[in-house]
Amino acid sequence: MKDRDALREQLKVSKMDVTRQQERANTLGQRLQELNNEKTALARELQAAAQIVRVDIGVNTNPLPTPRSTPNGARLPVVLGPSTAGPSRDRNLKEERDVSVDIFAVHPPSQLPPSRKRAIENAPQLIPDLADGGTVCFTRPFITTHIGGGSQALISNIATPKSLALKFGITSYLCPNLWENPWCPTNPGMAGYMFVGLGEEIHNFVQPEVHELFVGVEKTKYRFMGRYRAHRVEPLTVEEWLTLSEKVRFKYCETTQRKAKDSRSVDGIKAAYERGELRAPCVKLTCLDFNEDLYKKLKARKMEQNNINRSSSQRSIKQELPVTRSSQKRRRIEEIINVDESSMDSDSDSSEYFG
Repeated sequence: MKDRDALREQLKVSKMDVTRQQERANTLGQRLQELNNEKTALARELQAAAQIVRVDIGVNTNPLPTPRSTPNGARLPVVLGPSTAGPSRDRNLKEERDVSVDIFAVHPPSQLPPSRKRAIENAPQLIPDLADGGTVCFTRPFITTHIGGGSQALISNIATPKSLALKFGITSYLCPNLWENPWCPTNPGMAGYMFVGLGEEIHNFVQPEVHELFVGVEKTKYRFMGRYRAHRVEPLTVEEWLTLSEKVRFKYCETTQRKAKDSRSVDGIKAAYERGELRAPCVKLTCLDFNEDLYKKLKARKMEQNNINRSSSQRSIKQELPVTRSSQKRRRIEEIINVDESSMDSDSDSSEYFG
């Protein structure tokens, strides 16, 4: 009898222990859930704090941006890149608009189809924090000299890297232009598209590739846009093809004839695109990063090169002065040269920027 009572007491105590352990487990589970909820709330707050509302998402599509509007009529968050809020950006808004005016004057934009616009309008745009807005342009030979690669191919793989390629780990870059790729980005960090994939390039970008991007805004001027992810998407439909200007379509048909080794005439190729027999390949460009140090190095070397060229030009002019003239005439000639040199300085400065 005593043993049975003892066992009953032990069972009772065990049940109480189990109940207490269960209550403790429930309490710990509830606390864990609260901590998870707090973690989620903090993550949302951090994400919201990291988002910077900024303009210019999109490509070469709508009326020029102003400080109060965006090319695509929307203000979207930027999730990458440094903050650019502050006086330095305000000072550069006019300069960036002037740059865009020049670009659009040379290459009028084609309307980006709604489906293409929707595909990139939520892509993050990196806004470089640069005093000049990243407006300095470079020639293809200049890029080859300081980075490497060829000066002709659109896709330039660097076999023999130059100093800046070694310093910044650059192995390749792209150089599309606006007169054949009017959907390309027109400002650093923008998302956009290029029509690349003809001939030997047919297998490029089927899988995503990462390259530095320079966009040709004029025949000898290429603007550094940043480091981009390039990935093949659906080719242009006939309707999208017809939204391109006649000049762009004709130029692209010439490129098709050359790269695809198409035996048809340019007019025949143009008709094939209009029937949908041929479709222009399309590659989506999304900015991953903008290396401000790389841009500043390129700009500094261009300035140095311009100063050397200017000094050489000035020395050449002065060496042509006749040594037999009187001092009065010599002074008068030198005054004329000084005026010409001032004009040269002004022209050189304006060539630094295309805005």
